[in-house]
Amino acid sequence: MTLVDCGCVEHPYPYCCTHEFHENPLHRNSRMIVPRGLKTQYNILKFNCFSKFSFDLMKNPLVARYVAALVARPLLTKCYTSGFLGFFQEILANHIAGVKFKTSKDAALSARIMAVCKMDGRAVKMALYGFFISAPMNHYMGLWMQKWFAGRTSIKSKIGHLCAQMFLVAPIQTLVFLMSMSWIGGATTSKDIHARVRMGFVKMLTLTWLIQPSASFVATRFVPAPLWSLFFQLVGFSVGTYFNVKIKKQAMMVKAAKKKHSHDDSSSSSSSSSSSSDSE
Repeated sequence: MTLVDCGCVEHPYPYCCTHEFHENPLHRNSRMIVPRGLKTQYNILKFNCFSKFSFDLMKNPLVARYVAALVARPLLTKCYTSGFLGFFQEILANHIAGVKFKTSKDAALSARIMAVCKMDGRAVKMALYGFFISAPMNHYMGLWMQKWFAGRTSIKSKIGHLCAQMFLVAPIQTLVFLMSMSWIGGATTSKDIHARVRMGFVKMLTLTWLIQPSASFVATRFVPAPLWSLFFQLVGFSVGTYFNVKIKKQAMMVKAAKKKHSHDDSSSSSSSSSSSSDSE
């Protein structure tokens, strides 16, 4: 084992071509024990590639401003981020699902622009949900989890943290999401909301259990720690968009089936009335 620390500040990454550990803005006063060998050199090279991406990402001025805002006002920044993603999620789901927006030729310019962009009142409701419900809930749940497992580094604590995240936090988040989506989708009575939640709860929770460990692994290995919040919000945005598109397609299929059924009933009634008139 060899202790390597040259104190160089000219390199932007923790390792240089000679596999030395360098000082950088994110790892100041750091020291690392580096073992020798081919396997170690391969791991160092692999780590250097991912750290290069992380450091280049953190150098971006927009990312730096976002991280600064996240440090200064964490809850408000998360609320704005979640609100914007919720607004954009609804518009994106409308485009993917192929929802049709009809406007007359005499409609106002703003109405025609909203129809082209596939933007409606649901997008505003999704933004309000992200700002006032989703972001505060996830923020305070994360604080509670950090407070509960602070200073615990044993394997049992890590397993307990994962179990609490999957069997306590994830069901609550799924339940709140489905209830909110039911209300946004037009369900007004508790019976309708309960039926919609019951229909999608198990599927969404199962998908969350499948995605969450992988997302946590990717975040801890490849995403800078200040951007974990944004990363998990983007993961939630992807999952929410998938379910939103699925719900919209099912609603369109039901609407088309009802329209076809009513058309068949009207045609059958008209044919029966014409036959009765002919018999007279």
